[in-house]
Amino acid sequence: MIRPVKPVFVKPARVVTPQCCIEPDDNDRMRLWRQERYRQLRPDFDPQKCQRESVVEIDGKHYCGSHAGKVALNKWLSGDLVEKTTQQKGTAP
Repeated sequence: MIRPVKPVFVKPARVVTPQCCIEPDDNDRMRLWRQERYRQLRPDFDPQKCQRESVVEIDGKHYCGSHAGKVALNKWLSGDLVEKTTQQKGTAP
């Protein structure tokens, strides 16, 4: 008799998201390398932008996890983000 010992792992379907919108500050030599290298590796992505897929949308722009953290922190420090508190049912304000 054959009996599975551990459950079968089913890999979830991949979610495709837009490319991160940040354009790195490169010198001319690095920019040329970036164009050649990333055009070959990921032809569907713009080689002038960050090569990661986005995970967050902030103000209509898509950011990867690294760049989204920087944008959110800058917004918090400049006062553009305000802490949102939620009130639970049955509790007084």
